[in-house]
Amino acid sequence: MKRSSEAVLQLIAELENDYSYIHESSIRNGAMVARLARTDAPDEFDHAAHGYTLHNLYNAFEAYFVRIAKFFENDIGESGWHRHLLERMTLDIEGLRIALFPREFAFRLEELLRFRHLFRNIYKSTLDPRKMAPVQDSANDIATDFTAHHARFLSFLRELAAELRE
Repeated sequence: MKRSSEAVLQLIAELENDYSYIHESSIRNGAMVARLARTDAPDEFDHAAHGYTLHNLYNAFEAYFVRIAKFFENDIGESGWHRHLLERMTLDIEGLRIALFPREFAFRLEELLRFRHLFRNIYKSTLDPRKMAPVQDSANDIATDFTAHHARFLSFLRELAAELRE
């Protein structure tokens, strides 16, 4: 399917907006981690708030990924689409688009995705802070580490927009 330069430029603007949400979510997560460190005896609600920031951080990333998949591949799939979408972001699709990031970066995001699923479906128990530690380890600096991948992908998109103008 042929894309226009204008459509690519719109995608760039949308991804930049999503990128800002990723960083805002990361900042909120960092603030919550700092708050927990200052709290002598965190309770269930403190851990729930922490979980909320991790959940939102992954959702910000996923919104970014959905835009790319819809733009280039025209769909996000059906069952199991969250994991499949993440895997697709590691793919170079010849003649269509470059990979957003390498598989090693996806491993960190997979940890957040698994937690997101748990957080959305937890209703008969509470969050175990010991189990949240590895998730937080994956989240630490993830937005900053994503910066290079974001910049590389936007460079690809700008080149694509220029080619489409010709």
